[in-house]
Amino acid sequence: MQQRFFRVPGRFPLEIFVWVAALVALKIYNPGRGVHVVVCPLQRAGIDFCPGCGLGRSMACFLDGDFTAAWYYHPLGIFAVIVLLYRIIQLTLNYKNLYGENY
Repeated sequence: MQQRFFRVPGRFPLEIFVWVAALVALKIYNPGRGVHVVVCPLQRAGIDFCPGCGLGRSMACFLDGDFTAAWYYHPLGIFAVIVLLYRIIQLTLNYKNLYGENY
């Protein structure tokens, strides 16, 4: 009977890397500079109200610990960070349960 020296684990979920990279990018982002790229199609069309505008700035402020500014930019930014952290933990624990602690 052959003994396998190397076991190939299942694929590590790419979604974990995406969410971690997004949170790291938001942590590096400085919303106080005043210069940012506008990618919102509603704002580019001249519509002042957009339910999503400010969400990234809010999340960046929350990750920096500025909770008042985070609430000012968008109240759901705090909730979005908590949801992303929960999702990262959930995916990591699922992977650990499926493939063990050795991977």
